[in-house]
Amino acid sequence: MQVESSERRMAYVLEYILRKYGVLIATIVLMIIFSILSPRFMTTRNMLTLLRQISMLAIVSTGMTFVMAAGGFDMSVGYVIGLVNITLALSLKAGFGTFISLLLASLTGIATGAMNGLLVAYVGLPDFIGTFAVGSIAYGLKMMITRGNPVMLWDAPKSFLFIGQGFLGPIPFPIIIMILILIFASFVMQYTRLGRRLYYIGGNPTAALYSGINIKWYRFLSFIISGLCVAGTSIVLTSRVGSGQPLAGEEYLLDAISAVFLGMTMFGEGEPNVPGTFVGAFLIGMLTNALTLMNVPYYFQFITKGTAVILAVMVSIISRKKE
Repeated sequence: MQVESSERRMAYVLEYILRKYGVLIATIVLMIIFSILSPRFMTTRNMLTLLRQISMLAIVSTGMTFVMAAGGFDMSVGYVIGLVNITLALSLKAGFGTFISLLLASLTGIATGAMNGLLVAYVGLPDFIGTFAVGSIAYGLKMMITRGNPVMLWDAPKSFLFIGQGFLGPIPFPIIIMILILIFASFVMQYTRLGRRLYYIGGNPTAALYSGINIKWYRFLSFIISGLCVAGTSIVLTSRVGSGQPLAGEEYLLDAISAVFLGMTMFGEGEPNVPGTFVGAFLIGMLTNALTLMNVPYYFQFITKGTAVILAVMVSIISRKKE
């Protein structure tokens, strides 16, 4: 009897560890495997490159975390990144300067987030339809403005280029931006009324409504935050590439969703959480980085990302049922 009881306890502990930290364990195991397959993978230079590469994904995924914590979904992020990218590039090219251009870019992100919030929270459209419609509008606007042509920034201010290309000591500046945003967002989600109420709304909207929480307002705010994070990603992206690209950012939608779902399987017990989202973004970026170093065909990266999000959703559902 004691042996059976001990085995059951061990099985429970193992299941708990895998359920809560499975993604983190998988990330560490993959890092070991990739370091064996490619000697360049674990070098300091490549790790800094990897973190700089995922900084933009981590920022937009953080905004998605707020929306999904409230039970929502934002399908517009990829197209809105492109719209903000074009807005910022055109502002700089027109000579508005770094500060005004960054302000206009941020306002563009906030405005699209507000449109999402109005359509979903107040008009009552389903998240998928409302946010996809806003994304379609953003796509149409950027293509209409540019006619599909890039906006080159040959004389961009050095202060602007520093955002995406500069270094603070040996650390690329985009990594610093990412860390600051992650710390602030994690604090908001865990220790403020906004974060607690977003979780409450996402977990049990009926109970939240009867407790007097203004569900519409908080869901609206979650989309505003997402729009601001989208703008942050686009600012870093524009500074890094030094141009406005009409198709920029479209690949971030699937990656952001994957990062949040992967993060939901750890730390937050099936709930969106900022530390988990970062680990999810790191795992996705690591897969892309390692497969590129090993000269794996580009299309295979999409297969691995799709497989990762399917597994993450399945584990997240199982985790919720176990609670």
